[in-house]
Amino acid sequence: MNVDISGIPVNILGLVSLGCISGFLSGFFGIGGGPLITPVLNILFGIPFPICVGSTLSRTAGTSFSTALRYWKFGDIDAKLALMMVGGNFVGIELGVYLLDWLDKLGAINVGKQSIPALQFYLQWLFFGVLITVSGLIFIESLIRRGRRSRKQPLGLLQSLPIPPYVSFPSSGVRQISLLAVVYSAVVICVFTGLLGIGGGVLFVPLLIYGYGVETHAAVGTVSLIVFFSAVYGTATHAMRGNVDLGLVVLLLIGSTICAQVGAIANQRIHGDSIRFCFAFIVLIVAGMICFNLLRTIYG
Repeated sequence: MNVDISGIPVNILGLVSLGCISGFLSGFFGIGGGPLITPVLNILFGIPFPICVGSTLSRTAGTSFSTALRYWKFGDIDAKLALMMVGGNFVGIELGVYLLDWLDKLGAINVGKQSIPALQFYLQWLFFGVLITVSGLIFIESLIRRGRRSRKQPLGLLQSLPIPPYVSFPSSGVRQISLLAVVYSAVVICVFTGLLGIGGGVLFVPLLIYGYGVETHAAVGTVSLIVFFSAVYGTATHAMRGNVDLGLVVLLLIGSTICAQVGAIANQRIHGDSIRFCFAFIVLIVAGMICFNLLRTIYG
């Protein structure tokens, strides 16, 4: 059975299944599911990128709220850290949406033997670059730690930045870090939220762990709250531009809200090193799928 999404017939069961998978990943990794859903909706279902971006953010808002509630119960959310990053999030989202509008106005370009929208081509390359970089760095670090059987939490690289004023996050084990590092890193990451429709978790999780030195479980939980705020604001911004399809959002939410709870529970049963390893592996798979589609488009 199919449903009409922006003039395109899409299989209902396929959308619900995608929502279930992304919901579990949201709960387990705190990533919101956007890095998986947005390119899959475009590549496999043929839905236009602006609708994918706006609708994915709307689904992410619902799923991340469910996930954040679960992590709050576990005591793995640093509310002070999450709220301090919100202002930077909103600025970054506005910049990302502006870039999305600009790319959409470029029209079609000739790639290989095909003429495709410039927006689709450039965003796929951007998705690939972001995901392969993040997955590669975390994958290498996780392998090193697993080989050494180290249980030590990664040192926060941004903690040594000598730019006052400084803030501390006792709940996350961060004794001192530059406030500017916190705010501006949030701005940069949330440009990708507005542009790519990702809640930001795929970038925020490694930022909190390797940049701020936050413990892995606390990082995943805190990011679920950050992603919720980012997704709500991003949804409102995209809805005003007509980039949100409510039918698509509902179908994705059917399975994702329940499976997000399952993912959050599973997260508590696995050590932080293993979570980072699995996180990198999943992101690498999505990057490979995007790369395959790009090569098929170019050499068709």
